[in-house]
Amino acid sequence: MRPVRWDSFRSVGAMNLRAPVRPLTLVRLGILGVAIAMVVMPLPSIAATDAPPLRLDQADFILSDRPEPPPDSAAWRAQILPDDWLASRPGVSGYGWYRLRFALPGKPDELYALHVPLLKSVGAVYVNGINVGQTGIFERTASAERLVHDAPLLVPARGLFANVPRFFSIRPELLHAGANTVHLRLQVTPGASGVLSRITVGPEPVVRSEYERRVFVSVTGPRMISIFSVGFGLFILLLWLRRRHESMYGYFALTALAFALFVAGRFVITEPPIPFPYWGVLVWVGLEGYIVFMCLFALRYAGWHWPRLERWLWAYLAVSPFIDYASFVGIGGWIPEHWWLMTFVLTLVYVGFFWTIAGQRRTLETLGLAIAGSVKLIISANERLLPHPIDLPRYQPFAYLPMFIVIGWILIDRFVKALNESEKLNAELEQRVAQKHAELEQSYQRMQQMERQQAIVEERRRIMSDMHDGIGAQLISTLSLVEHGECAATEVAAALRECLDDLRLTIDSLEPTENDLLPVMGNLRYRLDERLSKQGIDLDWRVSEVPGLSCLTPQNVLHILRILQEAFTNIVKHAHATNIHVETGLDAAGEHVYIQVRDNGTGFSSERTGRGLASMRHRAKLIGGHLDIQPSAAGTTLNLLLPVS
Repeated sequence: MRPVRWDSFRSVGAMNLRAPVRPLTLVRLGILGVAIAMVVMPLPSIAATDAPPLRLDQADFILSDRPEPPPDSAAWRAQILPDDWLASRPGVSGYGWYRLRFALPGKPDELYALHVPLLKSVGAVYVNGINVGQTGIFERTASAERLVHDAPLLVPARGLFANVPRFFSIRPELLHAGANTVHLRLQVTPGASGVLSRITVGPEPVVRSEYERRVFVSVTGPRMISIFSVGFGLFILLLWLRRRHESMYGYFALTALAFALFVAGRFVITEPPIPFPYWGVLVWVGLEGYIVFMCLFALRYAGWHWPRLERWLWAYLAVSPFIDYASFVGIGGWIPEHWWLMTFVLTLVYVGFFWTIAGQRRTLETLGLAIAGSVKLIISANERLLPHPIDLPRYQPFAYLPMFIVIGWILIDRFVKALNESEKLNAELEQRVAQKHAELEQSYQRMQQMERQQAIVEERRRIMSDMHDGIGAQLISTLSLVEHGECAATEVAAALRECLDDLRLTIDSLEPTENDLLPVMGNLRYRLDERLSKQGIDLDWRVSEVPGLSCLTPQNVLHILRILQEAFTNIVKHAHATNIHVETGLDAAGEHVYIQVRDNGTGFSSERTGRGLASMRHRAKLIGGHLDIQPSAAGTTLNLLLPVS
């Protein structure tokens, strides 16, 4: 399938809506649905109300470890919100109090709420001197006093990377018509950052709606993106394990997993499992790994092999943890302090790769990669390089989402296309195999027909040859004697009888034997019984079942019958016997089946062997057997040995 060019999107409106939905379309719609659900579905609706919320950005501040709000006579100083302790009071830790004032036109009769988008690290809120909640555990170094308050919807926020918004409900009886005061106590531990953003106060439905939107942007969205990245990364990793030669899949799987580590550590996990600065190093390595693997993915996607650049990328990833550590602990000078700029340099690199690929291939997928990379670069640059209010939400997790959707779309698209191509090839192969099988079947049938025709021709030629050499010769000889008047009627009858016997032997040889000797011997007995009885000769028939003989072809059956016919003819004409004994069996070695014919006649001299005996031995040789004749004064014994296999 050819890639879709940029100018081909005009034809989208002309698609046939009745066409069946292909698996590739379902996969694409699934990815698009996940993206829309992650962005749209969690957004709550804003409740309708006539009272707008109040935005509090003017406060008073005082450093004090008092557990209760300081009096108005204390040394309060004006403070603009948001307040970042790293900028307003660097190096200071401990306890601080904020005082904010707001006025209400009348005493409210509905539930109010207070929303703090960003509060670090531990805070407690007082409304008109009454505590309405706090975010974690306060510790007093002087008296080791701890105040614990497990308020609903509150998450501990002691970690360096905690960006969880805060929500506090205010009962109506705590508020007054006219002036109201909010005190917020903040604890900043040594090594941590203290931040207080602007504060929103208003009716509970309105403030909760704003709070839930902020929760989605700061907490729920990053969590969903982290889970999605881990699942999708593992899925692509399994694909790569089955297709190791496709390193592009492996690099994208590592990209997704590294990205999930960065987002979870930076925006989701509020209580790091390992202490600072090691947790910060691990999280930052996730970002650096994401960018390095994205560069390698871009190289593989483009089909470029630049070994020097790849070695440099791996070296950068190897030394980054040590430089990150130096940056977090404040050692090493200028390089660790500005090492994070390398992430922007490498982002520019892979975004440049994608734009180069888009210019070369000019397809929708390459253009999508280039645009998605540019979106990520712009958002990251806006939050890191340009002034960005600390209390505004961070959109870095969402900046990566377009890139992941486009790349996931491309990889699954390729995978589904490969499956479709494989199914198509399998169908074509099955069709070709079926066609070849049909052709072979036809060829086999033609060969069988030719073999049958050849066998018929051979058998016809054999029968004609046998009839010509046997019956034909005897009839010609008899006819010659009759024409010359040299033969009596009895001799003519005997000659004709021999012709009939020979014809019967030929017919018997055509009967199917299935390698069994018994039917052959049975037909012979049927032909001989009456003739021997008329001659006054007793027939002792002891033919038993023997192993099958593969040599029992029609030609060989005729040879066996003629050998036995010649033996019986000699006994009747020359031996003057009164008894003939016929027996079959298997020899001692089990290699031959024997047919034994024994009479009690006068026998003959072994020195006088005529043409009949020579013909019998010749026929036995043609069969592959052996003929043994033992004459004696008490009679003659003939043994015909036939091979079992």
